[in-house]
Amino acid sequence: MFLALALVACEPIDPDGGDPEKSDKASLVRFAFSSGSNPGLSGNSSAVMANNYYWISVPEGVDRSSLVPTIDVSAGATASIDGQPYTPGTAYDFSNNVQTIKVVSESGTRSVDYKLVVKHGIPAIDNKVYSFMHDFNVPGVSISIMKGTEVVYSSGFGFAIKTLEMRTTPDHLFRMASISKQFCTMCIMTLKEEGRLKLDDRVFGEGGILKGIFTNLNSCYEAITVRHLLSHSSAICAGLSDPAFTWSYRMYSNGQPVPTDTLIQRTIDAHRSSFTPGAAYDYSNVGFCVLHRIVEVVSGKDYESYLKEDVLAKMGVTDTHIGGYREERRSNECEFYMQDGTDGYANPLRELAGAAGIITSTNQMMRVLTFMDGDDTVPDVFSYETLQEMYTPYQYSESAYLRYGLGWRLGSSWFPGAHYHGGNIAGTATLWVGNTDRKMSGAFVCNSRAYNENGNGDIDDNMYILLNSFMDYLDK
Repeated sequence: MFLALALVACEPIDPDGGDPEKSDKASLVRFAFSSGSNPGLSGNSSAVMANNYYWISVPEGVDRSSLVPTIDVSAGATASIDGQPYTPGTAYDFSNNVQTIKVVSESGTRSVDYKLVVKHGIPAIDNKVYSFMHDFNVPGVSISIMKGTEVVYSSGFGFAIKTLEMRTTPDHLFRMASISKQFCTMCIMTLKEEGRLKLDDRVFGEGGILKGIFTNLNSCYEAITVRHLLSHSSAICAGLSDPAFTWSYRMYSNGQPVPTDTLIQRTIDAHRSSFTPGAAYDYSNVGFCVLHRIVEVVSGKDYESYLKEDVLAKMGVTDTHIGGYREERRSNECEFYMQDGTDGYANPLRELAGAAGIITSTNQMMRVLTFMDGDDTVPDVFSYETLQEMYTPYQYSESAYLRYGLGWRLGSSWFPGAHYHGGNIAGTATLWVGNTDRKMSGAFVCNSRAYNENGNGDIDDNMYILLNSFMDYLDK
């Protein structure tokens, strides 16, 4: 359970000026729940500020409707909770979504309103999340952590929609950014196991899966295979700034997004230098746009339908979709908040579906991971051989890089033995980790992306550090 206290207003309440001998300070100095006053608590909990809110956690099972707070205010000031005068030692109901603590100065000339939110949680984890949110100005976070195939902690933090003060839950849909690539990989591997394509099938030109769709090809393009695309070794846009997120490649001059095929063709036309597919790691968003077109051509279905009907349905995952624009937001989808002048809603997610288009929740992410972890507690949807192909470092012919398999990152020092991936797009920061050596998995997702740093690095660095620490804490 968390308590959030936000400074709302500071206003004169006595137009005649009150008593000049008395203080006009109206500050909340401390808000806490003590174990002495609340038998359900194992220790004292003090509120912590994040994004103008003070957050405080109490364990699962503690009754929100009857908690005794400790409130310290400016000398001589008084406090009230949702209009009820604060009396030390008295229990109050903190079960509402958002509540208000008003502090009135001793002089009676000023008052300050603070907002209050309460939810269950684990203090050792939750306080770190709210400090992270404060450091990076992130309104809402969702995390889910699993040991083996059992979710051991799943929680939402902050607000999915700030203007509505809608509390985030682990069932809210977040944009996944590059975690979408693992969903595209699942589609390709399903087609492989259905016998409808081979990973070493060529993609372009005569005999290629996408024969006749693209032009202006040279021998380098005609040598690209499905495996090269999955391992980011196709070099399809080597030396180019990222075409998937460069306006001139992905948009018409009138501001409308180009079809995926046009984006791919523009990339082919712009990149005419010679390269050797499979030689070295070269991260490519456009490569996964090509893969999602392969899914459509081979399956005969649109990408989203194949993903839902032929892949995710086997896992019982029913609330994962391709995202849209702001006006297309689903009822349980977060609002996404931009920083430093970026506009995440300008990204055409349907056209970039295989690379960056997925929206899903951390609870569903954990379910997906149980079906592809090599542990038959929950029967995997892929064969052992397919899992090994995904989770074994790709052998680049001219590079010793060992940090990428097929669609998944590997070899993180933070997550030994795990397959993992992060996502980076305006309005979103995401990370998921599957099956460490200690059989821990987790997801950490945000509805904003920051571009500043704190003492531990940027927003992505902090997500790695925190998720690792949460896994450590819950590995009991």
